[in-house]
Amino acid sequence: MKKFSLAALLALSTLGTVSAVHASDVEVSGNVGATSNYIWRGMTQTKDHASVNGGVDVGYNGFYVGTWASNVDFDNEANYEIDGYVGYGNSIADFTYDLSYIRYMYPDSHDESDFAEVALALGYTIGDLTLGASYAKTVYEEWSDGTDPRYVEGTASYDFKVVSLDLSYGDYQDSGDNFTVGLSKTVDVFGQSIDLAVVYAEYDADSGSDDDQNNLFATISYSF
Repeated sequence: MKKFSLAALLALSTLGTVSAVHASDVEVSGNVGATSNYIWRGMTQTKDHASVNGGVDVGYNGFYVGTWASNVDFDNEANYEIDGYVGYGNSIADFTYDLSYIRYMYPDSHDESDFAEVALALGYTIGDLTLGASYAKTVYEEWSDGTDPRYVEGTASYDFKVVSLDLSYGDYQDSGDNFTVGLSKTVDVFGQSIDLAVVYAEYDADSGSDDDQNNLFATISYSF
């Protein structure tokens, strides 16, 4: 098992030792899901096969720490991914912001695959329209080639009540750009809210058309 960052460990220790933190103020949440194809920034992480995933978060007054895991399928024989993250998020009227640190880990990889990013995400809601923008910068690479790429993404979602239309466009430095268009819906199943989505993703690789990808996939998730 790879170690969390110092910031994450400090956040955990703070949640557990500061006397001003009351148990009623600490929020614990989780999620489980499945997808027909695990797509990350336009690229399949499972060689176009299905994946299951889940995570747990602990939050206090906007601060949070958590972990998330999924199966993957890489040529370097990595079979699963574990992410650890820590951050702070809040809102001012209809404006939201979130600053985070995330570590991507592949414990059974035969290659040096782990890396970490810091990210800033902003959002603004106007009626049924939600706009978002995010910037992520690599701050650690296990393979240490010194590239430290950045990822920039813009999103838009409009709630038509019956279904939501979701759009995104992102550019991953020295890798490629991608866009997605999808439909999402939250449904009630035996009193529980289930999130459903169908998404088309297209990835245009900087290295040439042989590495381009086009994927249509479906997701289902439950948060608790």
